[in-house]
Amino acid sequence: MPPCLKMAERIYQSVKEKKGFTDDPVEDLNNLMSELRNSIKGTEIRLACNYIDFAELMVKPVQESKLKLDLSLIPKSRNSQEFILWLAAFIEKITINEQKEPAPIRSRNWMSLPAYAYEENETPSTPVENNGEEIIQYFKNK
Repeated sequence: MPPCLKMAERIYQSVKEKKGFTDDPVEDLNNLMSELRNSIKGTEIRLACNYIDFAELMVKPVQESKLKLDLSLIPKSRNSQEFILWLAAFIEKITINEQKEPAPIRSRNWMSLPAYAYEENETPSTPVENNGEEIIQYFKNK
């Protein structure tokens, strides 16, 4: 999510400076998508699908649409922090990272775990069965 968060901040600032935000969520989403396409050029990130019909996603329930995006929770763009967090989650859902998985960490022989010894000579303590009489006596005496 942190790479998506950085990307979301850059896209938000770019759209805010170049085109500005409107009260029409479909227009704002289209502007965000155009900036997203520009920002992922030349990276290992690609879009999951080439075309998203935001007007259709606004009308159809999530269960009926091919792309499982809930656009009913889009925050207002003037709430920048909340909008950037939403945009980061949105970017994470609609993109695929083709970057190779990081190489596994090699075993480190120089790091040893402490050895714990278990002494079998110890006898487990036997539980005392006084049914809480000592506690009852203590509170009676107070």
